[in-house]
Amino acid sequence: MKDVNEYYDEIEKMSLPELENRIKILHKEFQRSRAYKDDKLDACLSVRKHLINCNFVFTPEAINGIERINRILMESTVKVLNRTNLLCKQMTELKARGDDFLDSFSVEGTVSVRFNSEESALILEQDENNGQSDYVAMAEVLEDANHSYENLIGFRFDEGCELFSKAGEEIFVGDEMQKSNWNIEELSDPVLSGIEYFCYASHCLFVHSTYSYSDIIRINDIWNEVKVTHQNWGENLVPGCQLISE
Repeated sequence: MKDVNEYYDEIEKMSLPELENRIKILHKEFQRSRAYKDDKLDACLSVRKHLINCNFVFTPEAINGIERINRILMESTVKVLNRTNLLCKQMTELKARGDDFLDSFSVEGTVSVRFNSEESALILEQDENNGQSDYVAMAEVLEDANHSYENLIGFRFDEGCELFSKAGEEIFVGDEMQKSNWNIEELSDPVLSGIEYFCYASHCLFVHSTYSYSDIIRINDIWNEVKVTHQNWGENLVPGCQLISE
């Protein structure tokens, strides 16, 4: 994107409705182009997030909304990690029994925000932006545009990983990041100190994505997914040999 500073100067002067109209236009162009990302769209979403967050008031209802999302993401992380562990254990056992297809495998689990319909964005009694934001339209844009954080958290295991603790099969070996409290940056505000623990998925959503506080407390679709990849290397010729046709 040419003249980055000039473009930021332009969009930073816009009102929230003006900015969202620009975002809608850029989003349609982005969808038609099938590009991986669009710098102008990313810039508009970043400015929109800053504009909303700067004016955001942490009412008791808003804090409850933040706590709700954090709780859901915590629960989702546990669900996904437990299922990836379980499936990895099952795949390890299947391979050990000499399965004639399974040369290798991987198990990948992810937690992400999804937009499926208008119901993916909650309608709240109080609108802290006084009706200036089209939350449903922005929910769709945000899912498409947050390419770098499409998945808020992910786990990937394969047969080369020591998945279970030597202390016993019931003890899962998880991501070390889950032991840390991610109440930093946007989540370090003193008004949020009543929430004892923020998970890493919340950190990615609040800090690294372009979802504003207002968007986040309206999220109504969290998608948990675990994929198992069965790998078979096919039939290989003995090195140095060639097939000879008669």
